[in-house]
Amino acid sequence: MNIALLGFGTVCKGVYEILKEMPEYNIKRILIRNPDKKYMDSMTLSFDDIENDHTIDLVVEAIGGLHPAKEYILASLKAKKHVVTANKAVVAKYFDEFISVAKENNVKFMVEATSGGGIPWIKNLQRVSRIDDVSSLYGIMNGTSNYILSAMTNENKDFDDVLKIAQELGYAESDPSADIDGDDIRNKCAISASIAFKSLVCVDNINQFGIRNITKADINWFQNQNLVCKLFANAIKENNCYDAVVEPVLLNKNTIEANVSQNYNITHLFGKTIGEIKLFGQGAGGLPTGNAIVQDIIDIKENQAFDISLNKTLSKANIISGKYYIRTSSIDSKIIPNNIIEYKDETHSNTIIITKEILSSDIHKIIHQNPDKKFFIARFI
Repeated sequence: MNIALLGFGTVCKGVYEILKEMPEYNIKRILIRNPDKKYMDSMTLSFDDIENDHTIDLVVEAIGGLHPAKEYILASLKAKKHVVTANKAVVAKYFDEFISVAKENNVKFMVEATSGGGIPWIKNLQRVSRIDDVSSLYGIMNGTSNYILSAMTNENKDFDDVLKIAQELGYAESDPSADIDGDDIRNKCAISASIAFKSLVCVDNINQFGIRNITKADINWFQNQNLVCKLFANAIKENNCYDAVVEPVLLNKNTIEANVSQNYNITHLFGKTIGEIKLFGQGAGGLPTGNAIVQDIIDIKENQAFDISLNKTLSKANIISGKYYIRTSSIDSKIIPNNIIEYKDETHSNTIIITKEILSSDIHKIIHQNPDKKFFIARFI
């Protein structure tokens, strides 16, 4: 099988390292952007060299972002080439279009590496959903945020100090916004829920709140209550409706998820007959993500790849609810009405509020209205 790599960053280098030990797979072309980094004959600066090469069977896309990734993926599919991608942003945005074009051209579009790093999460969602009605999924799906929260909890460090260490270790980008604000995990949530529920779950319909504002004081309050904070993706299906959200959650310190540390991920699904399944493993990195891509490549070559089906139509509804921790310096009864407050504690310049049971969608309305840009929320699980 002849393969082209779009990009030669961490992920594609991982793919290259794995496939060079497998002689039945030949990396024929590698698309790069910088001519100064062209040190192999297989490297090219022109996507045309890949699109117009009819001997190339499969394209691996890992350049990231929306454009030109979208155009490269569509062009590859229309050129009758299978596509395997690790780009969760472009998949979450254009999932249904990619699936449709792949089907029209009788090729495969595979996305295992978009969600969960080296965890075989997507394939297991597909396997379970062949038989079962998957009713819920949740989990830790971002290694960077989990590393930060784990270090703050276990080492009593401030957010900014831990973020700097994560950047030095390569766990966080120089601009960490996608990870700490929840964009990355929201994309993974949209992809995972779409596959699990066999219906397009629009990423724009998923409310999100990240961990940028969490403080050592928040962590200390949680520890005093025997709680641990994690950033979760959560999606639920009821009848012909779904709900999905990305937000910090508070877990009893003895739960499995509370003890997932460093940059590891854990994912959970619940099916009607299979019951509960949890999957744990490396959530990021060149070799774990490269492994997921190579698994998709092997499945395509051996004709074992599952087709992705989004043949159901579900409506967005407000289903997910819970009690919430709110820490804020700005209290306005119009923004946080007294009738939703179960407990309130004035602590120095901040106020800690525990709400009564409330819809997640209603809390996110409060988020958008709150003038305090440094406040923090988390849902009790």
